[in-house]
Amino acid sequence: MPKRRPVAALAAILALSALLTACGGGGGSQQQASTPAQQSSSAQQAQQVREITVVLKDFAFEPEDIVVKRGERIRLVLDNQGTVPHDWHVDALNLASPKVQPGQTARFEFTADQVGEFESKCVEPGHDVLGMVGKLVVED
Repeated sequence: MPKRRPVAALAAILALSALLTACGGGGGSQQQASTPAQQSSSAQQAQQVREITVVLKDFAFEPEDIVVKRGERIRLVLDNQGTVPHDWHVDALNLASPKVQPGQTARFEFTADQVGEFESKCVEPGHDVLGMVGKLVVED
């Protein structure tokens, strides 16, 4: 029975991938059908998540800058070691973590699909002015 769960999860991911591809819109371009090996590789890549810990302090991010690859799945582990609530936002990419209470940890996953350098900041009132800003660098 334990062997069925990975197979079911893979099947669900492949089905979701096919659905998302089908809903992606026409635009007149043709797409080539993928082979089962390519689908399996895509499913494995979708399951791979790189975890990055960001310490939230009063009033700074550690590390201040985060470098990722375009299309890479990222899980931020936000560890609030400060005395007030903090969060992590990248407005240009519409990324918004949950608010993390002092002494708490939260996880936030995203995939950056645009290459460039983007400002990250804590959007709690006044925190960015006090220096709680950084950069998300997305490389090709």
